[in-house]
Amino acid sequence: MSYDFYTNFKIDNKEDVDNLISTSGKFANIEDVLSRVMLLMTALKDDDLKDYARVGERNSPCGLKALIHSNGNYNDYLKYKLSEISLIGINLPIDILNLPEGSWFIEIPLTLKKPFISKDDVPLYIIENPVRKDKVFGVPFTSAMAWKGNLRWTMMKIHLESKTSDPDGFAETRYKHTLLFGIEKEIEAEAKGWIKYLDELCPDARERYRAKLKKEFGKEETPSLTGMLYFYPTFWNRIDIEVINPHDRKTKIGKNPIYYEVVPAGAKGFFRILYLPFYYLGKTLSEIKIKIIKDLKEVVSGLKAMMLTYGFSAKKSSGYGVIEDNWDKEVSRLVINRLSNTVRFSNFKELEEEIKKILEAEL
Repeated sequence: MSYDFYTNFKIDNKEDVDNLISTSGKFANIEDVLSRVMLLMTALKDDDLKDYARVGERNSPCGLKALIHSNGNYNDYLKYKLSEISLIGINLPIDILNLPEGSWFIEIPLTLKKPFISKDDVPLYIIENPVRKDKVFGVPFTSAMAWKGNLRWTMMKIHLESKTSDPDGFAETRYKHTLLFGIEKEIEAEAKGWIKYLDELCPDARERYRAKLKKEFGKEETPSLTGMLYFYPTFWNRIDIEVINPHDRKTKIGKNPIYYEVVPAGAKGFFRILYLPFYYLGKTLSEIKIKIIKDLKEVVSGLKAMMLTYGFSAKKSSGYGVIEDNWDKEVSRLVINRLSNTVRFSNFKELEEEIKKILEAEL
């Protein structure tokens, strides 16, 4: 007897797909929705069966489409898993009271205005384009690294690309971004990717930026630096399946529909970001508070552009991955340790106004 889960409960025909979706027959004890979704991939061996396991038939949804889109089982599963995540303290706000003076924390409740698309790294799945999910809980999420990369890219767009004719300003801003996000990888190696783009964006600032790093940190070689910003994953509470069907230019008929999972518009989650001013340690709060608030101001301008204009999703150039600029004021918060009381805000404009008040009070 085999003890392999996928061997014992493999799908051999359409009736097996129906039984898996309805938890009957040999699948009667498999109540976990994620396990049923993963079992659908055993239908990949047969093309007709594979299509049925994806969406069923025209007037009878089945397979993945039924679990996600028709009967809502997957979204009910997500509610349960999100409660588990909160119960063990993963998806909760943090207390910064014991962190260094000037540390700040922002929490924003998100509601998607347009769908969010990402790519999971599972080796096999019933469709080619699954949305990225947490490996333990099976909940769609935006990882901390994805937030970091998207925000860094956005801040480059709005704060660096406007300074290409000002090498000193460009080098200074790039240095500030390095303190916030960390050193760019392989900066001393042959320039490529992001580093190459920034070097070529303002060639006259290239050596000025590297010289400033070496001067500030007292090293001959470019130092390896971590950033002062720390990001948290966002767990989304809904999932959906969509389809695009490219049409033949001559016949105007679509023959090969492409299915992909998304986090749909209206889905909710929380964005959280923490700032630790450890590059300013050794100085009093009165000496560094203006720098801290200006860092906060620049980061918030980047967050606003990322979440409302540029997006943080795959296909963001097509408008995917932006949020509603309105949320429950009592659920949001900005806390600056030893510098201000908790600030509540219901949109980015209010957040920017509150930061302006804090900065003016300290000048």
